[in-house]
Amino acid sequence: MAESPVVLSRYDANGQFLACVTVALDKHRVSVEPTNATKSSGLMNENFLYLEDSKLRVTCLEWINISSNDSQIVALGLSSGEIWLYAPAANQIVYKLSTGGVHAVRDFKCQGEVAWCCDQSDTVYRFNMADFTLHSKFKIEGCENLQKLCVVDANHILLASHSVSLISIKTREVVKTFPGHISAVTNLVMLNAASFLTSATSDRFLNIYDLTTGGTKSVLVSQADVLQVSHNEDSVVAVVTEDGSIEIFPDPLVNTSNKRRKVVSKQSAHHLKIVRPENEKRVAAINVFVKADTLNYAWLENATIPYFDQLQWSQLSASQTIQKARPAATSKHAHRSLHGEDVAAARSYVEGNATVTSGDNFKHVEEAIAELERSGADLNVSLADRLASSSIGGDHSESKRSKKRATTGTLTVVLSQALQSHDHSLLETVLNNRDEKVIKGTIGRLQPPLAVLLLERLAERIARQTNRQGPLNVWVKWCLIIHGGYLARMPNLMSSLASLHSTLRKRAEILPRLQALETRLEFSLNQLDAYRAANAISSEETYLRDGPRNFGDEDDEEEVEYNEELDDAGLIEDGELDYDDSDENSDDSDDDNNEYQNGHGSKVKSKLDSEEHDFHDDTEMNPDVEEGYSDVEVE
Repeated sequence: MAESPVVLSRYDANGQFLACVTVALDKHRVSVEPTNATKSSGLMNENFLYLEDSKLRVTCLEWINISSNDSQIVALGLSSGEIWLYAPAANQIVYKLSTGGVHAVRDFKCQGEVAWCCDQSDTVYRFNMADFTLHSKFKIEGCENLQKLCVVDANHILLASHSVSLISIKTREVVKTFPGHISAVTNLVMLNAASFLTSATSDRFLNIYDLTTGGTKSVLVSQADVLQVSHNEDSVVAVVTEDGSIEIFPDPLVNTSNKRRKVVSKQSAHHLKIVRPENEKRVAAINVFVKADTLNYAWLENATIPYFDQLQWSQLSASQTIQKARPAATSKHAHRSLHGEDVAAARSYVEGNATVTSGDNFKHVEEAIAELERSGADLNVSLADRLASSSIGGDHSESKRSKKRATTGTLTVVLSQALQSHDHSLLETVLNNRDEKVIKGTIGRLQPPLAVLLLERLAERIARQTNRQGPLNVWVKWCLIIHGGYLARMPNLMSSLASLHSTLRKRAEILPRLQALETRLEFSLNQLDAYRAANAISSEETYLRDGPRNFGDEDDEEEVEYNEELDDAGLIEDGELDYDDSDENSDDSDDDNNEYQNGHGSKVKSKLDSEEHDFHDDTEMNPDVEEGYSDVEVE
């Protein structure tokens, strides 16, 4: 079943009124409806109590009777740690009780002039309802995560979390502990002075305990998880289940099970479900009240309007189906809206089909303002000036130009059609667009599920055509920026975008190598620039010191190298040998040179021999000579 818009609901002690807490525009709304409202009488309550603060929440709801006030009062436990006493007849808050803390109130019970309360901090509070003051507060050791509270008598109370504890008020200690449920207790009521009943969240079992022995008297088993519980002393118990059905357990304390097997569970005797007569669609009951043999139940029409009906449950079959048609347009209950409803309209407005978001959702307003800014409209122009400059009596050409400028710019419709129909040629016509503003606007209006499909198509094209990676990366970038929130919430994002992840990962692996190459190139270029700058500086210093250099000087002749191969081939003139001995034999004459050249210059030969002998004796100056003939031996 769909989640009910009713947050909390509670019948009064006589079953004549139903108090409901619903959500309206992100705020809690409290209403009290008469249960005897029928189509003929038209009894209904048009007054509602709205909590002004949107962060304030009603956490518990209870009907109480105050001796100083004859009318019934609804106690509203709030998330701020206060208890407001609401008078439905006057439609106003008559008193406010404060716990002194900021923790949410979990439960509130009143008996006579004493009221009890427990909050989220596991603190128990006692109020004096004669003067509406806080009498005392305390914590019970071993009682944690308290959810429900019930008054047993003047000396004892019950506190429930997952288990139930009997607390002595005088000693403020645990007298007895009862085995509870696996989940937190949601209903804790006294059937009589000696037994009580509990139910829990997401649990279809109702346990009935004996206060004296601490044992389990009976276990009531419903067909679905229990939401609401109503009882008439210990004669009958009625519950509303999670699927919107109603189950009735007559004589819950009478055990009819097999005693030998020690089975104390008991099934419901009557099972009721509400359906539509035209299509058998289920209608969920929100609460039920049982008294003697009369059963009163409530359901919603148009998502917010409670309707009531009653029947004799003892005359029902074991499985009963109740048909409830939708209210007619002429019914007085059918137009409980702010502005009423047109009876002559072909189809009435059904509030249950409306989607209500938070009250601070200005998405459409921001989109409208952004559209006006893109169209070049001046937001500071008044409505009168804008009407005066409109097409009525204005320039038609200017209005046409502005209209054309406001309507062009996106390819969302074409892109959506191409993605849904898998038309690759049509998709290429869209992807060929290079204007980044058009790309951003197109993806901004694209539906998030189609953005996933677009990323897959882009990954395929980037993997096949690397030369298109630059233009297509712009589409990928804006898809990730605009629809990143939707992509992050996808459960199987890696499998859906596996191709894109693989393509981007391969491209990213090249980045470190490219960065290393870029660093080396920059280092080499910097070294070359430094070398060139150093050479330029040295050349300039040499020019300034020595002046311009002339070729053909003696210095140039000294730099001529001796080529042994040319000498052996006889291509070098004989006179050039004087260059080798010029430094050592500067005083020798030309005759000595002639004698050496003819083979008869003994003086030169002896000198060479002596120098060679001295050369071999010097081990440090002795070079490594390859095997073969020397120059002297060849001559």
